Amino acid sequence: MNKKRISFMLLLMLFVMASAAFAGTTGKIVGTVTDASDGTPLPAVNVVLGGTTMGAATDMNGYYFVINVPPGTYTLKAMMIGYQEQIVKNVRVSIDLTTSINFKLSTV
Repeated sequence: MNKKRISFMLLLMLFVMASAAFAGTTGKIVGTVTDASDGTPLPAVNVVLGGTTMGAATDMNGYYFVINVPPGTYTLKAMMIGYQEQIVKNVRVSIDLTTSINFKLSTV
């Protein structure tokens, strides 16, 4: 092999290895929380991943997102004062994918 070809092959291998280093290792959970009776978005609802310290609070439109979630199966809980907490089990998170979970909370 000539030197140019060897240099090209080494450069190509370096590029492939660098690409693999930047591949994702976590997933994301997103969704909305609304009032079950009228569909109104609920702001400031706590959404928590059971068994972790991860979670989020909904914004003014009832939207939440939790990023950098390691792959696995989780229990997701939404809670707010004045509403019954809701739990969703077996929430599956995969590498580089977004899992959507929406909640409809009922008043106490």
